[in-house]
Amino acid sequence: MEKYLREAITVLVVEDNADAREIFAYALSSSGYQIVEASNGKDALHKLGLHPVDIIVTDLRMPVMDGLHMAAAIRDTDHLAHIPLIALTATPLVNKADMLPQFAALLTKPCSIDELVGTVDRIVIRYL
Repeated sequence: MEKYLREAITVLVVEDNADAREIFAYALSSSGYQIVEASNGKDALHKLGLHPVDIIVTDLRMPVMDGLHMAAAIRDTDHLAHIPLIALTATPLVNKADMLPQFAALLTKPCSIDELVGTVDRIVIRYL
């Protein structure tokens, strides 16, 4: 995807590990995406009330509110339910298909920068 096309897209990056969040945000912003950051699901829901977001990249295991509960809250909120979510997890998932109704894609950490950006590109093209 061309960088100029990415510039119109805002990605919410939700990750409790500040270093990982910074790396994900930098990789996506360097590729052209606009970035909003949150440290957990509760923080993400708050940020969604402040910033229009086109896609969400989220860790699954976080304190305060994890990615699964955040995804459920988003899907239960009419004006947010359309936003595609990409899950990032350090725990290999045996049956990824179980999570597909809530998530457009799943990535196992560590993932490469190319894999992250490529997945976001693919989901943007498919859903937006």
